[in-house]
Amino acid sequence: MTQADGNDEPVPRAPKRARRARRPGVVVAIVGLIGSAPMATLWFVGHSLATRTEGRTAEPVSYLVTPVLNVRRAASTLVGDIATRNLRSELTSIVDRMPSNACIRVDAGGRVVLSKSADKALVPASTMKIATAAVALDVLPADTRFVTRVVGTVDNGIVDGDLTLVGGGDPLLVSREYLPTEKYPTTDPTYLDDLADKVKNAGVTAISGSVVGDESYLDDDRYLDDWSSGIRGTEGGPLGALMVNDGVVVGNPIKPDNPAVAAAAEFTRLLQARGIAVAGEPKEVKGTPTGTSIAEIRSSPLDRIVAEMLTNSDNNTAEILVRHIGLTKSLQPTTQAGLAVIDQSLSTWGIDGVVVKDGSGLSRGNRITCAALVELLEREPVDVKLKSGLAVAARTGTLRDVFEGTPVAGKLLGKTGTLLNVKTLAGVLPVDGKDEVLFALLLNGAGWADQGNYRPLWEQLGTALTTYPRAPTPNQVAVLGAG
Repeated sequence: MTQADGNDEPVPRAPKRARRARRPGVVVAIVGLIGSAPMATLWFVGHSLATRTEGRTAEPVSYLVTPVLNVRRAASTLVGDIATRNLRSELTSIVDRMPSNACIRVDAGGRVVLSKSADKALVPASTMKIATAAVALDVLPADTRFVTRVVGTVDNGIVDGDLTLVGGGDPLLVSREYLPTEKYPTTDPTYLDDLADKVKNAGVTAISGSVVGDESYLDDDRYLDDWSSGIRGTEGGPLGALMVNDGVVVGNPIKPDNPAVAAAAEFTRLLQARGIAVAGEPKEVKGTPTGTSIAEIRSSPLDRIVAEMLTNSDNNTAEILVRHIGLTKSLQPTTQAGLAVIDQSLSTWGIDGVVVKDGSGLSRGNRITCAALVELLEREPVDVKLKSGLAVAARTGTLRDVFEGTPVAGKLLGKTGTLLNVKTLAGVLPVDGKDEVLFALLLNGAGWADQGNYRPLWEQLGTALTTYPRAPTPNQVAVLGAG
């Protein structure tokens, strides 16, 4: 499944679809058989001699299952060998600069190009969200949309008693005034303002009671036990099925402990701004709301919610998705149930070396390998939606200010991760619209979360990846062989 650490040769990785085994030794023999050895192998051998290192382990030989005397196929195979060897040569110096507690894996052209400690389980930080995304896209129905409803009893435009705001676990529920305050503004949001408009359009003019928040759809544990006090309420939580603005009330500098009450307060503000009188103070309610449905709003599709989580590294979205996973798969809307599903899914897929403590990566108890991250990024059928949701270098999300002025700006797609002494990056670089380079780089060690340490290494990695697939074309090789 993965290449053993220290193996210096690019080797084929376990394919998603049937691929013909390819080895340079066999290719050279084939080219010799068809009379191309005098020139077609010259470029290949010269490059190999230039990049060879002492102690290199010989590559095991596999055999082609296609006709031997096939000039075009032999040329294409040789070109692939050259391209992967060139890329590996560009990447070698990165390994020399990595700390001892680190790993790297790079795949291209259906092969493991570079694998250094790729099976070593390290702290992933927010690259753990790649695992959460893969399982969410696999387990939750593709047409999933999270619904937020308003329920009450209306008589001549007046709500008799309380108006209940029922949460459906939409992690991207926001008010328009909140977006400008975010470091990474929510993408594909569900606007609570629109729900307030619908209530007004339904003819509601006053509420004799309060706006009450109902968050009973999902578990109401506010934080994960594994989270340190320093990240609670700042990096993640308080969590609940009815969260608006990540639990923030616009204009209030202190985040309330109860997100359902905070949501009720924000909705009260929006209703009053539309001329709807609200008699009581916002509060929480438990149990089945009374009355009829007055209005509702639906979230963006699941793949867009997953994309927001990946692009902006949205911790709350990740943890709410974990609870949805638990509810869908085991009928338990809890973090524990969702994490168990993620763990079981990874095991079923044959992805090893992962310890799942949360969905966001905030826990320092999480562990993942570079090999696991690459395998998740290429796992069909969710790979396309997963990769398209990653941040774009020098353009969006957590990569918005990274890789500026480099060859991968606007091209490389990646998921970042940051904790104290932890910096991670995993993603993909599309190549000519038909191929791609997959990569994962995990750095654990004192000082590696500092920009002065990790950014030069990231930029070196990005530049190296752009050299793929540097090699002669199949036509050039075939013409040489024909001579």
